[in-house]
Amino acid sequence: MTLLTNSYGDTGEIAAFVPRYANASKKFDVATRPTLLEVESWCDQISAVINGMLAQEGFDIPLTVADSKLVMDFFVNSEVAALVEGVNGGGRFGPNSKETGKKGRWAVIYDDVKAYIEGQAKALQLFGEVVTSDIADNIAVRDTDVAGDATFPIYQRKAFGGEHFTDWDTE
Repeated sequence: MTLLTNSYGDTGEIAAFVPRYANASKKFDVATRPTLLEVESWCDQISAVINGMLAQEGFDIPLTVADSKLVMDFFVNSEVAALVEGVNGGGRFGPNSKETGKKGRWAVIYDDVKAYIEGQAKALQLFGEVVTSDIADNIAVRDTDVAGDATFPIYQRKAFGGEHFTDWDTE
C-alpha cells in the first residue's frame, strides 16, 4: 500500500522522527512495530481529518502549493510519529502519558488538527491555495415565507432602544 493521492506525510520522514522503531534501513516494514501498512493508514486517516477541516474552511483539497503541502506533511509526520511512540509505550499517546488526560487519541488528534488548520489558514491563502467558499456563504437569509409572503426581521432596529441610526458611510 502507498499513501492515498490526497494524503500528506511521508513514512521515511516519520521514521526519521522515531528511528528506534524503524528497521536498520531507517524504514518501516512488515516486521516493525507499527508496520509500514499501519503507518501509511494513519497518515491517510489524519490527512482525511485535515482535508475535512480544510474543506469546511473553504479550501480546495488536497492542497497543491508546495509550501502548503510541506506544512501539512510536517504536521502529519509529527502526529503519526507520536502515534508510533504511543504504540511502543512512550510519548504523548503512551499508556503513562499525562498530556492526553482523559481524552482519547482521537479527541487529542482532532483538537490538534483543528488548532493547526485555524492557525495556518491565512498562511495557506498567502501561499496561494484556492479558497472557493467562505464561512459567510453558509449564512442564509429568507425574505419570504413558504407561502411566498414577505417576512420581516425578528429583530428590528427599534427593538434595541432608539430611532437614531448613524449612516457610517456618509459621516
